[in-house]
Amino acid sequence: MRVLHLLGATEDIGGILSVIRNLQTATADLGVEHVVWVNQAYREVRRPALTYRFSCHLLGESANHFQLLWRSVRAIGELKAQLAVEPFDVLQAHSRGALFLTAGVAVLWHRPILYTNHAYARRLGPYRWAARRRHMRTSLLTPNMARHYGLSPEADRVAIISECCADGFFSAPLVSRRERKAGAPLRLVGLGNIYHTKKWHLLVEAIAQLDEAERRQIEFHHWGPVPEAPGCAAYDRQLRGLIQSGGVTGCCRLHGATLSAEETLREADWFVLPSTNEPCSVALIEALALGVPALVSASGGNVDIVQSGRTGRLFAPDDVTSLRDTLRLVLRDEKPMATPAEIRESVRARSAKAVADQYCRLYEELSPPTRAV
Repeated sequence: MRVLHLLGATEDIGGILSVIRNLQTATADLGVEHVVWVNQAYREVRRPALTYRFSCHLLGESANHFQLLWRSVRAIGELKAQLAVEPFDVLQAHSRGALFLTAGVAVLWHRPILYTNHAYARRLGPYRWAARRRHMRTSLLTPNMARHYGLSPEADRVAIISECCADGFFSAPLVSRRERKAGAPLRLVGLGNIYHTKKWHLLVEAIAQLDEAERRQIEFHHWGPVPEAPGCAAYDRQLRGLIQSGGVTGCCRLHGATLSAEETLREADWFVLPSTNEPCSVALIEALALGVPALVSASGGNVDIVQSGRTGRLFAPDDVTSLRDTLRLVLRDEKPMATPAEIRESVRARSAKAVADQYCRLYEELSPPTRAV
């Protein structure tokens, strides 16, 4: 079976591409071939390598909705030409730009399309419309995402399939829960892009509000690139300025990109993710799969993944005071009740193998008897 993932990405910065890489590895022995349609500006920097096809027009994301729509319209003919020379059994779209494209494909060609929604959008109409189309299937990442869009997981054309992390995280040795010695800092690790929606500034502000003695007990280490998307470089400057002005240069450190998530997460006492309505963080699943507890906002996919007081702690979204007070709970050594092994088991169903099995069943349902366009 051949699956064409319609994405239109311009950068290789993880996220959806990490999930596709995990699916590729998990389905290698099942005869499933994954090919990714990206923008011609895309350059691969991560491993394992994926197989690509390049579009002149498709753009995955943009703040300009009219640009996304116009590029998608132009990409319809481009996609038809691609499928004429290289047939695929399943078309799976992942981005906003690809949603517009595949909606056109489903309406014009009456070909089954799978749209996997990876975002908490403010405009709900297009996603609800897509979920009702006869030739489209929608997959959402968590039950909370289904509630956000007002879609029923029991509906014929709606499924809930989580993001996934590589199976290797579940076979790797668990982290050892270290007993903190007197004076040893609590090590918080954040993993993700320097992007304003990740809200790393909330954590910096919360640490700055701690007493000086409390700040000496914390180290925050962030790993992640500064994407080329508009506003990211400015947010990076803002974040570094906030660390300087908040007087937390000694305990907040930005290290840049890493290609070794497992090694980075093994250095953590706690994983931290301050973003609001994070859809379904792969890095969060990776941390829990290693047995690392997580400190996250009570929003988005987090509420379906982290069990507060057991596998981590939840704080009120966008609330610096709540995050500060939750940090104080963690500093007082009020650890999750679960052991590292129990934390791992809490996300076992989000392993690449488990998620790939769900997708393969859906692929079989969508695969037409012939490969005609």
